[in-house]
Amino acid sequence: MSKLIDSSEVMTSRRYVHLPTEVLIHIAEFILHDCFNHDTPSFQVTLQRFCSVSRQWYSAGIEFLYYRPQLGEGNSFTLFTNTVCPSIRSRERKVDLGSLVRVLNLEQLVHHSSNSLTARLLGRVKKNLLTFVAPRISFSINSLAPLSKCKELSYLCLDLVAEPIPLSALKKAISGLEKLQSLKLSSSMFITDDGSSEDWPPNLEYLQVGGQFDVAKMPSFRWPPNLDALTFCGCEELDASVLEDILINEQLRTTLRQLTIHRSNREMFEEGPSDILSSLIALKSLRIPIDLLYDLLILPTPHVACSFVSIRELELTAPYDENFSTVIDPDDMCRALTVNMSRVCYLGISPGCLGILPEASHAKIDKCIWKNIDKCPEEELDSLFDLGLDVMDREPAC
Repeated sequence: MSKLIDSSEVMTSRRYVHLPTEVLIHIAEFILHDCFNHDTPSFQVTLQRFCSVSRQWYSAGIEFLYYRPQLGEGNSFTLFTNTVCPSIRSRERKVDLGSLVRVLNLEQLVHHSSNSLTARLLGRVKKNLLTFVAPRISFSINSLAPLSKCKELSYLCLDLVAEPIPLSALKKAISGLEKLQSLKLSSSMFITDDGSSEDWPPNLEYLQVGGQFDVAKMPSFRWPPNLDALTFCGCEELDASVLEDILINEQLRTTLRQLTIHRSNREMFEEGPSDILSSLIALKSLRIPIDLLYDLLILPTPHVACSFVSIRELELTAPYDENFSTVIDPDDMCRALTVNMSRVCYLGISPGCLGILPEASHAKIDKCIWKNIDKCPEEELDSLFDLGLDVMDREPAC
């Protein structure tokens, strides 16, 4: 990130085109939104130059300059922290620049910060922060106190955090974040229910979990009350028996609508297949590695008959087993879509699946899906992301 500007450093010019402030705000907003749409790395430099034109341009653009600071290159993080949270001896700034930060992404930082600096930075940006992605090294239990004051936070990503943080301590810190909707937990976390009275954030809908599970407590584990979507990513063990102990939980069994099992999990289905998906009566959307079609008994077998009639959307990603090379017979896939997944109206296939479900078989499978679509009520079709068979542009991340 280039050097962030202070109002005292703004360049004034005797010759520049005067525009109404409302027009300047629209221009700065366009620069920022163009970055979101096209992931333009140079937008920060463009906004810096925008703010350097005059005091009027500075006042119109400063909010957008600090909205989503780019901190992954050079000494940009040091310059940013020196500006937003200067040392106590420094002269106090008249403008609270930290309150302008809406998105703080520190995922590219390694040894740039310290536990105390990350905690202090969170304290300075807490007022209007919407999204926070924690760094791997410098986020610790010391950061939980300032994190608890980020009342506007809607997205919290801790999946890179290396230091183990007790789940009870995290829940205590975030329980008052009423606007938090999405939470990604670290793969260093131990998921257990210690009997404490700490509640989850009331409006948490999406949760990503990794690490280890206290298997004995999973059937009665208290998940977020409004949990709608669950992702397993980076779990140390997700064998059939572990997955069954988690998903047999009455809350998940009756209310979970979206389930993702990522290929980064370890020790999956070493004990054999499982029919646990048939217990999830509210499940509408499923994303799994393509080789789990066998382990989860989605492809019909002569000896086992399972039904997953609630599922409307199925996405298949690159296989969990890197050596998996079996080509799936399109007739078997159509049989699954006709018998035990007869309500699926959308099938997404990632690039890593194309050797297993070759493109030559797509038309036949798509035809089977459209037979399901023809039987689907119109109101349910309106809620679906897409229809028919679609090849995704890239492998989905966690």
